[in-house]
Amino acid sequence: MTVSENLMVDTKKVKILILQMLKDMVLNAKGQLITFRPAKVAQDISIWTRKSPRSESVIVRNFLEELVELGLIRVIKRSARGKVYGIMRNTEFWLILEHNNVHEILSFIDGYKSARRSNTSINMLRELTNAQKINLAQTATNGGNKNISGNP
Repeated sequence: MTVSENLMVDTKKVKILILQMLKDMVLNAKGQLITFRPAKVAQDISIWTRKSPRSESVIVRNFLEELVELGLIRVIKRSARGKVYGIMRNTEFWLILEHNNVHEILSFIDGYKSARRSNTSINMLRELTNAQKINLAQTATNGGNKNISGNP
């Protein structure tokens, strides 16, 4: 198996490890917010050592960004060292992490992604239909193809 094939196979395993780490953080949380950086997550789940290049934590960063796009976690702070991500207590994702196992959570995230994608395509279709209706209404009100500019 090549390195890229091995990486593709391990992506799901890495996501499960990340979710397990987040679940542990939620279960042990004392306050209202947990925060984490991608490099620290990669180190904590023992994928790479602290001395490995930051570019090796791309899978971790991409998965965390995916969770941000889905609205499950938030970017708390941006700095020269990168982004700090966070999860607030009593949010939907906090409760999901608290009460489900990581495989169910990963299935939920995959289902959530596909639902949002289909909603996005439905919304894009609706916007296109509305734009076409507006265009037809404007064409009807300005008399077809007549030039309505002030220049004769």
